[in-house]
Amino acid sequence: MNFHAFILADFFRDPGLYFSLGLIVIVLLVSLAEGLQLEKELGLASLRGFVQLSLVGFVLVWIFSFENLWVVFGVLIVMTFLAGLIAKKRGEGIPKVFPIVVLALAVSLSLTLSLLVLGGSIQAQARFLIPLGGMVLGNSMNGAGLTLNRLKSEMDLRRPEILVYLSLGASNRQSVQKILKEVLRASLIPAIDTMKALGVIFMPGMMAGLIIAGKSPLLAVRYQIIVMFMLLASAALTNLIVVLLGYRQFFTPHQQLKNLSEAA
Repeated sequence: MNFHAFILADFFRDPGLYFSLGLIVIVLLVSLAEGLQLEKELGLASLRGFVQLSLVGFVLVWIFSFENLWVVFGVLIVMTFLAGLIAKKRGEGIPKVFPIVVLALAVSLSLTLSLLVLGGSIQAQARFLIPLGGMVLGNSMNGAGLTLNRLKSEMDLRRPEILVYLSLGASNRQSVQKILKEVLRASLIPAIDTMKALGVIFMPGMMAGLIIAGKSPLLAVRYQIIVMFMLLASAALTNLIVVLLGYRQFFTPHQQLKNLSEAA
């Protein structure tokens, strides 16, 4: 109890925490001066972010004190379901979209973390698995959401083209093959562009954080490379699963194209 009280006092004693609020005040003043009417939204967003991150920090301190892998797995499962709930909103109207997203996130998360542990890049401990798992889920969640949105819009816009293919005897997969390739390609372009600019145009968060913490730049680079490869691979796998399972929901068992816009 004394230990946690010490952490709480030390957390709020940092003057940098309060000086950083000055940056938010500057933005609020700009909004007032320019009549943007974002003061309420910005204030609430800042307060919510502060409270959420603070609570997460104290919860992680509590979780790390257990060093129990079952607790870690439980946390990662909850995080996966929450990420699925957020991502599924982009694919609203697609049948079974929630289990598809959760499955895709779970597979990419499990495979990525397992390879990192087996390769000796990280240890099977809460302080590695939860932060890196959160990075994987956050990145994959955004990719899955954008992929679902693009898939849904393309299937709707190119409905006549798909019907022509079906009328000529094509299977459901053959009728949407070009669409699936375009959706997958578009979903991976942001991650690929980020890789191209890595270390040249911007210095990623983990690398910058380790250097600020006094670690060797080479150590920071090594961990950042691992993280970037991890995020790219997990996003690609998640998007692939979402696309391959998602397009099937647009067809009946008899390979007839559904009209999901009317059903919604």
